[in-house]
Formats: sequence, structure tokens, C-alpha cells
Amino acid sequence: MKKLIFAALFVSCFVAIAETSFAQSCDKVRMSPIRCGYYEEGYQDGANDAKRNQSNDYKRYRSKFEKQYETYYQSGYDDGFASVRPFTRWSDVQKNTYDQGFDDGRDDKNRNISRLPARYEGQYDRNYVDYYSKGYYDGYDGREKRYDTPMGGNNRFPTRRTDLPTRNRGTSSGVVNWYGRVDNRVNVVIKGGKVTTQAVAGPVTNTRATVQGALPRRAATMTVQKLDGRGTVFVIQQPARSNDFTGIVQIYDPRRGRDNYQLRIAWTSRNTVEAYSSGKVSWRGRVDSRTIIRITGEDVESIDEWKTGLTNVSFEVAGYLAARPGTVRVNKREGRGDVSILEQPSARNDYTAVILVFDEDGGADDYEVDIEW
Repeated sequence: MKKLIFAALFVSCFVAIAETSFAQSCDKVRMSPIRCGYYEEGYQDGANDAKRNQSNDYKRYRSKFEKQYETYYQSGYDDGFASVRPFTRWSDVQKNTYDQGFDDGRDDKNRNISRLPARYEGQYDRNYVDYYSKGYYDGYDGREKRYDTPMGGNNRFPTRRTDLPTRNRGTSSGVVNWYGRVDNRVNVVIKGGKVTTQAVAGPVTNTRATVQGALPRRAATMTVQKLDGRGTVFVIQQPARSNDFTGIVQIYDPRRGRDNYQLRIAWTSRNTVEAYSSGKVSWRGRVDSRTIIRITGEDVESIDEWKTGLTNVSFEVAGYLAARPGTVRVNKREGRGDVSILEQPSARNDYTAVILVFDEDGGADDYEVDIEW
């Protein structure tokens, strides 16, 4: 009789657990501490597997639980996995696209050519680019095929940034016509083809500007002509490498009240060609999971792609990665994970070098990377 009562209670408890949508912490009122412990352990393992883009398989941790607690561990694992990204089966088209990428990546590796899935654009359905890219990198990196893994923000393969503007090479001459109502002191700041207005002292209203050309990333001579307004105007900063090729014109209106101003700001530059200069970026940072390093010209951008933690970033730049095809090389001097080149500079990516630092282990680690061209 006691066994029947115990069995009934166990079944009732199991049903209640199966029908409950657990949060990361289990219900300690309804479950014993030991059962909660197995659930929470499973939850963490499931979430970590999903973040690493592994398949949903709690049995890989069978050494962590005893048979009588398997149900609790499995429930936690499934909830943890789903908390990162729901697990779904791939369609035949998704699998076939992944297989195509896998074969191309493996072939490129065998032929000892660069790790670049972009060379196969147009040979597969762009609607499934994520699946192709994932297959390509798995094949190139020598991993086993992995179907039905989570897709999207936590991918282990790179995603091309399509939101970045193309670099404006600049023009040897150009004109900005600026209008605004000024009281006291205002700066008009020009960088590339962008014009911003900064109120230094007193308000500025009714501003607008038209731009013909773009200030080049080269030394230029800027002049200003006042077409309307009672105060004085003058160039307070000429574009130069030391100020990231930014020109500034200042308006000073010392009298009480506001006045309308119209300016004509012009520049000339003898050389707008970006001179290629062999060089190196020495990059340091503390990485947790996935960081993308982008190099354009002498600009370096560090992106914490998974938002899991990127700190202590610093770098030194020597040389100039100009707007022409080139070849970059990477050398990892410190760090436990992988460092690889995702994209070589080309017209397709606006001559940008893209480097991946991937730290698969839990927690963060310090990295030092040399990127040369």
C-alpha cells in the first residue's frame, strides 16, 4: 500500500513538473533541494550549449546525474536551452544549403585558400545565407556537420555588417553653405560630407547646411566667407591627421540678442588619394565569447558581437590600410581561443579587414593580437 501511495505521489509530482514552465530558479516549495539542484545544473548546461551553438542533447552530461534525478536535470536543461533560442528542426532546403556551404568550406581548406564564403555569393539562395555560412565555416574549420542548431544572434559564424556606410574618399575641393540664427559663440564642424553645429556659448537655432563634395582624409586648406551676420567668423581648426581630418569654423556674435548668419565655407586639397602604407595593428582586449575587429584606413573598430563582455581594449596603428585590395595576416600572441580572418580587404567590403576573436570557453580571457598587411 505504501509503495502504491509513493508511486502515486511520484507520478503526481512528475506531471506537475512536466506541466510547469520553470524559470532559471526552480520552485523550492514544490521541489526538494536536491531536485532543484539537478534542475538548476541542467538549466546552466542547456543555456551554455545553446550559446555555443551545440545541439539540444542533455545526455552528453549523463555523468552529472543519477537515474532517479534524470527527469529534473532534463527539465532544467531544456528550459535553459530554450531561454537562449528555441530549438527547431531545419527544412530540407536549409539542410541542403548548409551542406553546400560545408562542402565549399572543406574544399577551400583542402586547397589551402582563404576562409571566405563571400566568393560563392550567387551560387546559392541568398534567403538561406546564414545556413550556407554556418556550413562553410563548419566545413573549413574541420567540425562535424551539425543540423538543427539555433540560428540568429548567437551564431558561431560571422555576419556581414550591411549597416555601415561606404567610406567617402573625399573631393579635392568643395563648398558648405551654412545658415543659422546665433547668439554669442557657435562652431560649425565639418568632417567628410557631414556638417554639425555646436553651441559653445548661447543658443543657436534655425540651422541648415548644404554640402557640395566631401572633405577628404587628407590635409586641406579651409576658408570661410561671411555672407550675412553682424559678428565675426574665422577658421579655428584646419583639417589634419592630428584631428582626424576635421575642420571647424567659429562664429562670434558679441552683441546682445540673436542675428541671422549665412556662411560659405570652402576647402582645397592637392591630394585626395589614400596612399597605401604597409603596417600593423597591435590589438589587446579581454574577450568573452565573440569579438569582431574591423580595420579601415587607420581606423580600428572593436565589436562585442554577442554582448557578453569586451573590456580593456587598446591598440596601436602603424601604416594605412587604404582603399585597394590587400592581404592581412594575424598572429595571436596571447589568448586561449581562436583568432581568424573573416574578410580580406576588397571592393566588396569597402576595403576593410575583418578579424574574429572567438573564445569558446566559459568566462573571459586576455588577448593580444598582431594584424599585419
